[in-house]
Amino acid sequence: MLEGLDRIDWGRLTHAYGRADEVPGWIRALGSDDAQARERAFGLLRANICHQGSRYRASAPAVPFLFELLEAPSARDRVELIRLLVGLAIGYPEWHVPLGFDPAAAFVEAEGLGGPEELARIRAAEPDQDEDEEPELQDLWKRDAYEAVLGRVGAFQRLTRDDDPKVRMEAVKALAWFPEAASDSAGFVREAVLSRPDGAERANAILGLGILDRYLGDASDVPLLVAETSPDRPSPVRTNAAVSLAVLLGKSAPAECLDVLLGAIQDPERTVAEGVSWHWLGPLAQAGAAVQLIEPPPSGPILAALCRAAEQVHEPMAGAEVFQTLLSVVIPDPSRIGKDPRTGFRRLDPAQLTDEQRQALFAIGRGPVWDKQPFFYGQLMDVGLEYGLPWDPAKFRALLAAIQDDPSGVRD
Repeated sequence: MLEGLDRIDWGRLTHAYGRADEVPGWIRALGSDDAQARERAFGLLRANICHQGSRYRASAPAVPFLFELLEAPSARDRVELIRLLVGLAIGYPEWHVPLGFDPAAAFVEAEGLGGPEELARIRAAEPDQDEDEEPELQDLWKRDAYEAVLGRVGAFQRLTRDDDPKVRMEAVKALAWFPEAASDSAGFVREAVLSRPDGAERANAILGLGILDRYLGDASDVPLLVAETSPDRPSPVRTNAAVSLAVLLGKSAPAECLDVLLGAIQDPERTVAEGVSWHWLGPLAQAGAAVQLIEPPPSGPILAALCRAAEQVHEPMAGAEVFQTLLSVVIPDPSRIGKDPRTGFRRLDPAQLTDEQRQALFAIGRGPVWDKQPFFYGQLMDVGLEYGLPWDPAKFRALLAAIQDDPSGVRD
């Protein structure tokens, strides 16, 4: 096994921290009988050839050997191997939730490097210490790694029928990121939906099916997905079916789809089951992203449901997702918000708000997330910048006071 590993000049290749001489040793350690040695090797490979989602000269050459380990009769840690291969192909999967992966957009910078001969010359050249700063080369290494994994995607397809349910689930999830293979992969994922009992596996496969159908422009699974939103279905299955309908149909998603998603946002604990949400912040955030794809109007029941969700969210990052969803309904085009001439940032004018926008802002202000400190960083700050809101609690409350004092405003 791994006989070809030494035929590669790893010292000429690079990873996140320099020359890649250590990579073959880490790959060999994945086949060790020592579980701690394997765990350490996975950590080193993730940190060096897939560092924070980036890929390098050494990333694509490692792919065939990882597949060799994955498909060996004595394979261990197959879930971790699939996750590492997916990371090498697309970076962090959560970057591509809920719509899936777009290779053309992901590797656009590499298109300017030239044709096959020029690319071969670049790959064969001695590494430049500054090449990691060049977007074109970054995209080339990403594309090389993606294409290396894509060429072996059949392994993921076969593993959807494995005896180990965890391996099956991870393989189904992996297939969602390769649109070029969607026509074949959809059959395997559809089989997983139909052949698995109610629960995590079925819910997991439903998410993958929606993304693959979107790549294909295939609405033939819509009746199946609608049936899975029925009230008699388990909550994780219903929620994921609604997410997939939103991914596949967008604004044309049926009304029952939106009802399920709003229910999940208001009561996310019902939808929790291991492996059934692909969003890094869980089913609440995934349901919120799906609602944004539907672009519902700020009608009474929809607005009331999202306001209730905003009023009860406790965690700042999850709160950002709920607030984003609510604000996207009442302010569908934030680019039209005027800018503060002093700062250049968007700034909502309290005197220009609609009743629905005022209602949304007061609901956000009542959320217990405002008691969490610090509030003014990360995603919460991003939401504030996009929608012209102050993200500091004191300044946000001052905005609410200004709205309340405005004669045209509503009283809280």
